[in-house]
Amino acid sequence: MEKNYATYFADWVAGNISTEEVKVLIPEKEFIAFQKINKTIDVISKLETPLDTTLQNIKKKINNQQLDKKQTQPKVIKLYAKWAASIAAMLVLFIGISNYFDSIEVSIQSGFGEQKTVALLDNSEVILNATSSIKYDKKTWKNKRELFLDGEAYFKVTKGNSFTVNTKNGSVTVLGTHFNVNSKADYFNVICYEGKVSVKTATKEYILTPGKGIETTNNTERALQISSNSPNWFNGISEFDNVPLKLVIDELEKQFNITFDRTTINQTRKFSGSFNNKKQKLALAAVFKPMRVIYKIKGDKIILKE
Repeated sequence: MEKNYATYFADWVAGNISTEEVKVLIPEKEFIAFQKINKTIDVISKLETPLDTTLQNIKKKINNQQLDKKQTQPKVIKLYAKWAASIAAMLVLFIGISNYFDSIEVSIQSGFGEQKTVALLDNSEVILNATSSIKYDKKTWKNKRELFLDGEAYFKVTKGNSFTVNTKNGSVTVLGTHFNVNSKADYFNVICYEGKVSVKTATKEYILTPGKGIETTNNTERALQISSNSPNWFNGISEFDNVPLKLVIDELEKQFNITFDRTTINQTRKFSGSFNNKKQKLALAAVFKPMRVIYKIKGDKIILKE
């Protein structure tokens, strides 16, 4: 029995006959329609694996059709329309899912020497110090106000359900208050300026009230008492109270986008003092002269010697 046009198309898709052979066996209009269907199949076959089963089922249906010439063209047109609609729907779904998942995590970062103010979804406000970042889940924020901080930031939290700041060194939880968090690899500092703050470190839990703070340096914790109403870095001043020199040098790099060669100095020595975040020359003198450290600019680095 002579093969119908749909069967020739199935053979062509399977690679059993060449394009030139199929052009001879079927009319031009049918061939053009088959070409469109074949392009559709190529697009679908590149999508997710679950679609492969559907694709094979459709190919089998085409191969099993026993239609005469008059029936073939309407069926091809109908099949093509269904495929086109399916592709459009799947592409919209694919793009929609991608955009949905892309929009879940919000990540915001400040640059060298930059202070960046961020308004959160609940109208809480975060002010990032230089080279600091926050990340949070936009999807779950309404029911779970939680974010991750790397670096230093000041928080003005609106009242509502609990608000948690997670860091590598510990977490801070409040209902509505103003507080500052500074978290680095070997340093953790939290100061409460308004309201009440709960701080959890690896070993303890603290409740801080206005003017109180907690600091952890190299696993050594100590309580802090402050008198100011806001962090000094708001006004372009980085201030330190008996901290390792390494942390001060790290802050200089963050504020001025500079690099130090510090291999020959003792960075565990303690420093108390401050420097201006806008004036590099004065900042270097303010830090290294009291510590009796010689500094020399060489190329793109500042060499430190004792």
